[in-house]
Amino acid sequence: MTLINGAGIALDASYQELSIDDLLSQVRLPEDFAQKRQQLMRGDYKNVSENRNVTHTLCRSVHAVSGLSNQESRFAQMVKKLRSGRWLGATGKPITAVVNVGVGGSDLGPNMGSFALKEFANDSALNELDVHFVSSMDGGQLYAVLPIIDPETTLFIIASKSFGTIDTLANIDTVRQWIKPQLTEQQWLEAHVIGVSSNAKKMTDYGIPAAHQLTFGEGVGGRYSLWSAIGLPIALSCGLQTFERVLAGGKAMDEHFASAPDAENIPVLMALYGIYNRQQLGINNLAVLPYDGRLRMLPNYLQQLDMESNGKQASADNQAIDYPTGPIIWGGFGPNGQHAFFQHLHQGYDQFAADFVLVLKRQAPGFAPEVAAKLAEQQRLSVANCLAHRQLMKFGSKNTESPRDHYPGGHPSNLILMDELTPETFGALIAAYEHKVFTQGVYWQINSFDQPGVELGKKCAIDILAAVNNDEPPAFDESTNAIIEKARS
Repeated sequence: MTLINGAGIALDASYQELSIDDLLSQVRLPEDFAQKRQQLMRGDYKNVSENRNVTHTLCRSVHAVSGLSNQESRFAQMVKKLRSGRWLGATGKPITAVVNVGVGGSDLGPNMGSFALKEFANDSALNELDVHFVSSMDGGQLYAVLPIIDPETTLFIIASKSFGTIDTLANIDTVRQWIKPQLTEQQWLEAHVIGVSSNAKKMTDYGIPAAHQLTFGEGVGGRYSLWSAIGLPIALSCGLQTFERVLAGGKAMDEHFASAPDAENIPVLMALYGIYNRQQLGINNLAVLPYDGRLRMLPNYLQQLDMESNGKQASADNQAIDYPTGPIIWGGFGPNGQHAFFQHLHQGYDQFAADFVLVLKRQAPGFAPEVAAKLAEQQRLSVANCLAHRQLMKFGSKNTESPRDHYPGGHPSNLILMDELTPETFGALIAAYEHKVFTQGVYWQINSFDQPGVELGKKCAIDILAAVNNDEPPAFDESTNAIIEKARS
């Protein structure tokens, strides 16, 4: 067994089908990969279909968040003002709750980070903020959040790269009605809203004061944006220093990815094993199985990161391709999955690959020694279960007499582990997956930084919404027309 270490995390690929040496001899990176990797690190790798550079790695600098030593950034000022209780609403009451309204990359990363790292807040905040997340266009999340917050003490973050996302604006339109019994719209906009977008003009046109706007570059893709101002909810939940530590972990993984030889490079090996499993073994899906409750949102986050990036049938220069690219990404919190879908993994007919994510130890500050000891014991229980199920998925358990007790095994997996989950190792883990996706995109000759299928779906939805809202006979297929008529009635 060879453990590959980098930036505070480690990769054990010994349960894959090939050794590292055999893998590198069978799956070769393109000759221009090193050049493209350096372009990514410098922020001048080209997203060709959208004609702009890819710049999310440049966000992974403390200066990007805190500002230079002689000038504190607006981001830092906002975080400190809110966490100290000095941000007052329009009626003079301190803000005690924050609602982040965004979808996709404006929701998944901030939500995941805020939940995973809550315990690491160390700035002695005088004002513990309740941070909520609203993304669904159906209003279901608003329905749950609005009854437990107060318009006078709640601040809304409108997070949208384009500041035109219909899901987000639909939620905000409802909020604008909800605040009216207690606040005027002008009061709400001036004291209860922060806008986060790459489009400052649209934020200004919407009525958000310039001092309450945070911007980030066009080259920061939504699914790569938690490192930017989109990460504001993480800093509000966990403190500015904690968010800076996340950035430091991401930067450390950047350095590892840029400099480590292929045989010792965590993102490169994750990418190449994924390519081998997809193309040579014909495995079309990857189960992401974190064995720490703080990382329970990781599968959903990686689903967007990977599938929106590499779910493509066209090359970067817009030529049709006839080979498989990114796999289906799915999964769930491992200990809960054991009581749900692991039965199918162990004894179903379908092939899959898996990424187990394991945290070996956990501190329990703030608890009595006896409780801390029991929590440490529970972490060891999780470690044992992770290793057991990983072993069984690989080697199986043969029983020729009782089919019910036969476990076929043969499922390749990675084990990604860290001694402890910290803001640094969290940042390194997310950056490693980003670089894995980038490496596979270069190998498959696709553009990992656009999402044309998503855009077309949005346009189709606008056409159907218009049909639902008018009385003209709908002009779609028979089934869609019938459902539109039913929705009208």
